[in-house]
Amino acid sequence: MLKQRQFYRWYSLAFRQWSWIWVLSISVWTGCRPAEKKSLKIPPVPANEQVVLQTSLAALSDAIDDEPQNSEYYFRRAYLYEQSKRYEDALSDINQAIENRRTGQAYGQYYILRGRVYLHQNKIDSAYKDAIQTEKLGAQSAEAYLLRGQMYAIKKQYKDAELSLRIAQQMTPYEPQIYYWQANTVAGSGDTVKAISLLHTALSYNHEPVPVYNRLAELHAGLWEWQTAKSYAFAGLKLDPENVVLNNNMGRFYRANRQIDSALIFYGHSLAKDTSQYQLMYEVGTMHMNRRSYWMALPYFEKLLAHIDQFPAIPELLAACYEFTGQQNARLTRWKQVIEADSTNLTAQRVYNTLFRRIQARRRQAAEDTLRKRQLIELKPIDIK
Repeated sequence: MLKQRQFYRWYSLAFRQWSWIWVLSISVWTGCRPAEKKSLKIPPVPANEQVVLQTSLAALSDAIDDEPQNSEYYFRRAYLYEQSKRYEDALSDINQAIENRRTGQAYGQYYILRGRVYLHQNKIDSAYKDAIQTEKLGAQSAEAYLLRGQMYAIKKQYKDAELSLRIAQQMTPYEPQIYYWQANTVAGSGDTVKAISLLHTALSYNHEPVPVYNRLAELHAGLWEWQTAKSYAFAGLKLDPENVVLNNNMGRFYRANRQIDSALIFYGHSLAKDTSQYQLMYEVGTMHMNRRSYWMALPYFEKLLAHIDQFPAIPELLAACYEFTGQQNARLTRWKQVIEADSTNLTAQRVYNTLFRRIQARRRQAAEDTLRKRQLIELKPIDIK
């Protein structure tokens, strides 16, 4: 029994001494292995999409140089230009493809692509014509039905839009753009709740989020849910801070809640990005004027002088701003401009004549004061003895 106990004691001691050596050797061997053997799966090297795109464009350009009459090459390059948002180049190529090829089933695909390019450029009438042309050519693809549904929705032909989009959905049930345009269609028909549900479905299928957030904001604003509308608009602005439509909507939401300072901030961001929004420029100027910030209103009204045919009240508004900022001569010029535009405006004539007489009286008074100073006799000091 004693010998058996001594054997077990020796065995346990030997096991402890060799076990840590075995663990250490395994750790050293693992650390010295090549890096590619440490993990079971090595992630692939991500490809640079821009490099792939430029390579594809260069290959297609070489192919076009070799076969300038091949319409398919022009079509493929136009598609790549559309994906890279070079819409003018895409339009040039797709026009050349249509000119080179006049018949065939693929001919309808050319009009689908050109319709999409026109839609990106906001050329609604041209895009609508191409959408109708795809139907005449017998294009039955999901893209054709989607394009027709988009154009019908924009033209407020909601029944035709709903039919086309339903067929497109049956062909490609996971395409997010279909749900987005279905939402626009049912919203136009008055079903706001269903439209909101469809927009959330579009988001769940990875639709581009900015237009969806913007549309959700507009729909909730139509329900007078201003806080929800602003939250969706803010979500869109986080992704695209320079989006003109979102900034305009944020300004409109704050203006509806009489938060004019915040509204002017977002309107200012929008105008800084797009200076061709003349109606918004006019509204911002009147907002400043209503707050008696005449110096702030002046730049907006002065920029609109080049578009006086659209805003005939600009000279009168400028005259009022010049009056409150003390610029009488500029005010007189603007009232004269009002009279030249409408000689029957008796109010403008009365204001102009009054202002003209006032300015002339001030000038005469200034001249008389100057003459009186010159005629003053220089007084000599009296010596007091």
